[in-house]
Amino acid sequence: MSRVSFALAVAAVVVATTPSIAADMYGNNRAPSAYGGGYQDQSSPATGWNGGYVGGQLGYGWGNNGLNGTQIGIYGGANTTIGSNVVVGAEADLNISGQRNATIEGGKLRENHSDWNGSLRARVGVAVDRFLPYATAGIALADDTVKYDGTTNSTTKVGYVIGGGVEAKVVDRVSVKAELLRQGFSSTTHTISGNDLRQSPSSTILRTGAAYHF
Repeated sequence: MSRVSFALAVAAVVVATTPSIAADMYGNNRAPSAYGGGYQDQSSPATGWNGGYVGGQLGYGWGNNGLNGTQIGIYGGANTTIGSNVVVGAEADLNISGQRNATIEGGKLRENHSDWNGSLRARVGVAVDRFLPYATAGIALADDTVKYDGTTNSTTKVGYVIGGGVEAKVVDRVSVKAELLRQGFSSTTHTISGNDLRQSPSSTILRTGAAYHF
């Protein structure tokens, strides 16, 4: 099984099990929503942020030395409310990335790729009616690939992610978000054909997404 296939499988398990985990955490303590067409958690006035969710996202990453490209992925997590309006939770995501660039070194083509990335993060925010501004931080993973002189060398990097965003409920069970994240990784020296080629998939990522809440 390839590294990408394994990562996709792990993400699928996380996303698939989020609703049942959230159900065990919060039970079925939901009251009819004041907005109509659904239910909301009684412990979170006028917001209903408690519980699990899954969604899809689209964004763009800016990396070192022009390692830029579009990203598309899935995410899922669970929230709970502390007090009247502080929302804390955990979120996991996995993205297919088109980040790449190409240069000429020593008269030969060098291609740098980051074909996927993901993270496991904590989130904390303050709910203001249907809006949830939040900060987030955690562990990030990313593909780091260099192709040179007909040889490809790949590794999986582990680093940090930090950022923030704003999420808003469109209807009771559907939310949209916009967020800005920074993923940081150390550099790797890829030795290919006797050449030491340094590369890092560190990136700044801007993305938007939509989620269904259980």
